[in-house]
Amino acid sequence: MAQTTNVPIVEGYIQPSSLKGKLKAALQELDFSVGEEYILTTSLRSKLKFTLQAFSNMRFLDINPEVIRLPSFPGQNVLGDRGENLSSVLLDICQNAQKKETLLEWIRELTPMDAKDFEFPTDFTGKTLLTLVEEKGQKISAYSASDGTLRFLAMIAALLGSESAQFYFFEELDNGIHPTRLHLLLQLIESQASQGKIQIIATTHSSQLLRLVSDRTLEAVSLIYRLENRSDAKIIRVLDIPDAPRILNEQSLAHLHESAWLENVMEFISDDEVDE
Repeated sequence: MAQTTNVPIVEGYIQPSSLKGKLKAALQELDFSVGEEYILTTSLRSKLKFTLQAFSNMRFLDINPEVIRLPSFPGQNVLGDRGENLSSVLLDICQNAQKKETLLEWIRELTPMDAKDFEFPTDFTGKTLLTLVEEKGQKISAYSASDGTLRFLAMIAALLGSESAQFYFFEELDNGIHPTRLHLLLQLIESQASQGKIQIIATTHSSQLLRLVSDRTLEAVSLIYRLENRSDAKIIRVLDIPDAPRILNEQSLAHLHESAWLENVMEFISDDEVDE
């Protein structure tokens, strides 16, 4: 029988329990030991794993109402980037009575319909499609619901779903949402973000939406701008723009946006930097 030595292999590296002769001398000449190399490698490995997990938990949603209207198989509990699987994600949310009631409350606040329940009928293929049930019994399927209602449902599904990501990016947040309901949408996002489990970034060109931003959210608002004759875009926190805090005590962020002050001030700052 061949004799074996105790040389366990961990994470692809050999950690010998006893080394003699030339092998031991060679290891002693190295700047670090095998154990130290293993520690460095596993440390790097853990950082890479953390980074990959962070990227996998980022979702960039470009919600498309036509995609939302497509039926989906129950059990598909991750909302697609364009709103795929909305019906099955909402079905999963409704299994939790508290989340279902929260969902209904937001729908009643944000839409003109007096929704009292959800139904999820299945077709002959086994796929399900969301149906909204109003107080008087009228049923509205996803095929007939408005684009704004579906977009908002998708946002709720993303934030309340059982398999929510840790980072969400919404482009043109106000798109398809009735102007009189924008403050409720902001309330939803701010309430979810304040819990510390989800980070949310949203873009907008809407002065109406900027007019509704709370003081707390204003601290995190940034301006994305592109200077004349430059190919790259830049980003700066609004409150870091010179003199912006003082001016915002006198005028609203929406007014600064509408008057093009935000654009002009960045051009002036750029000119001053060139002169210096």
